[in-house]
Amino acid sequence: MGYIFKPWRNWSLFTRIMIGFVLGIAVGLIWGPGAKALNPLGTILTRLLTMVVAPLVLCLLVCAAADVGDGKKLGRMGVKTVVCFLLSTAIAIVLGLVTSNIIGVGTGVTIQQTTQAVSSAKEVSMLDTLINIIPNNPFEALSKQNLLQIIFFALILGFALMKLGEPVKPLLDIFRAGQEAMKEITNIVLEFTPYGVFGLMANVVGSNGPEILIPYIKAIAAMYIAGAIYVIIVQAGIMVGVIGRVNPFKFLRTMKEAMAFVFATCSSVATIPLNLECTKRLGVDDETANFVIPFGAVMNMNGTAIYEAVAVVFTAQIFGIELGFTQQVMIMLTATLASIGTAGIPGSGLVMLTIVLSSVNLPMEAIGLLAGIDRILNMGRVIPNIVGDAASAVIVSRTEGTFKD
Repeated sequence: MGYIFKPWRNWSLFTRIMIGFVLGIAVGLIWGPGAKALNPLGTILTRLLTMVVAPLVLCLLVCAAADVGDGKKLGRMGVKTVVCFLLSTAIAIVLGLVTSNIIGVGTGVTIQQTTQAVSSAKEVSMLDTLINIIPNNPFEALSKQNLLQIIFFALILGFALMKLGEPVKPLLDIFRAGQEAMKEITNIVLEFTPYGVFGLMANVVGSNGPEILIPYIKAIAAMYIAGAIYVIIVQAGIMVGVIGRVNPFKFLRTMKEAMAFVFATCSSVATIPLNLECTKRLGVDDETANFVIPFGAVMNMNGTAIYEAVAVVFTAQIFGIELGFTQQVMIMLTATLASIGTAGIPGSGLVMLTIVLSSVNLPMEAIGLLAGIDRILNMGRVIPNIVGDAASAVIVSRTEGTFKD
């Protein structure tokens, strides 16, 4: 028995995840709806990762802000990071709109409207978004996994510890120790990943079957084509290769474990620990990686922006509503601002879609139409999300002169 399991432990995490992924699909196809019995494995994995994310992000960012040692440098890194996020998201929106219009994601398809419409969502103003970043209670933010509020508090606390210096060193040492402890817990949790991925994929395929792809093949194709173009050309080619001066092929090879993990789990937040590890292997310094990656998991939604573009065009075309390209761009820019702080967890894209559709009075029935294939669309949109965080970290590290070639 030891002979059987020893090679398994020696295989890379990527290899084990992919084995779990393929076996999950096979079991789902063979067992059908009965594969739902394996879903608890996925639930356990999700809960384990959720358990570690909030304290890990808090400790990482407190230490990252304190280690900068210079308020001006911290502000400079922050500005560079946000600029990378906004520009890359704008490009993602345009790519998603162009791809979905070329394919005609909602044309030539006859779909019965759902009898129950999703209730209208409250529009989120930019002012409300900015105010909600500030936590009433940081402990409540931690308990509710409100990562944007956690990030705000962590940066403020880290900046304060940096300013106070020696008198508060014991408190900073506690956060440093917490950071190391959470990293070790994360490593332990990641060992369970292949089994969790196996359970997740068996349930998804068993519950929906391969036929779920047929009615919505255009929307799925648009999401995956736009996502692949974005990852390979924009993120790996332009952001990393041209601006970051890193070999794009090396970048994609190094990121493969994080991409496989997020593809299976559909959680960019849960992928923070693995994304950090991959980004640092690329040559990004600890300080920059610990700052940009957790920040990006909450704010940088490149793949989600592509998805929202595809969903808006799909909704307009399938219901025969004329929507000019300028209107589409304006809708998506508004959605981008509203999406800041959207949790990087499975299903968050549907929450955002409700806000987008209600803001321009597009039929809410589209939520029901897309909900059935949301998991498949989600698997495509989360990869650009996490790859964008790593690409931004490479650019910031390179421009700061801290990248390790």
